[in-house]
Amino acid sequence: MRFSLLFALLFPFVLQASNLSNSNKLFDFAEREYPELFDPAGSPTFELSDYLVRYYSKSNNYIGTKQGEVYVYGTIFNGLLKVGNIADFVELETEGDELLAELFAQQRSDVQVEGMGRVIVILADDLQGSRHQRFIIQLNSGQTLLIAHNIDLAPRVNALSVGDFIEFFGEYEWNDKGGVIHWTHYDPAGNHLDGWILHNNIVYQAL
Repeated sequence: MRFSLLFALLFPFVLQASNLSNSNKLFDFAEREYPELFDPAGSPTFELSDYLVRYYSKSNNYIGTKQGEVYVYGTIFNGLLKVGNIADFVELETEGDELLAELFAQQRSDVQVEGMGRVIVILADDLQGSRHQRFIIQLNSGQTLLIAHNIDLAPRVNALSVGDFIEFFGEYEWNDKGGVIHWTHYDPAGNHLDGWILHNNIVYQAL
């Protein structure tokens, strides 16, 4: 795609894309406010040259984010155009480490959270009931979390090794070791927020 080539040429040195939930929040806002530019709504988000991007086939436009900045691309924009920062359009989510520390201190559960951490332990799968891939991560704050990733509803996180960094969006459950993150997948019933895991530029969410 021309968009892929353009990003690769203009931005060859970029950091890993992050903050998927803030980007999705921005994309959803753009679809609501400018339906004539971003049609059809609900297009999937994907990673492209370390940008998070949505493509709209009917309007033939793109919208993308990188490091909190927002870009659009299409004929109507005369090519690639920076239009501002995510925070100019939507309220950003609370930083993950700060929120997770509060949840742990207050012994709260059932809260949707986003964060990033380094894998420090890989555990055997939990095969009781729905199968879960399990591993422990450590946040920059030092707090540890058990990730319980349902592999009956989402793909297994491939080639996961101690020392790898992952990003996640899921539901926090308190325990005295730091907490557990689950619901890192889509909900086939549509009753729960869809979660995800991002590892090595691949989003693990749905089979």
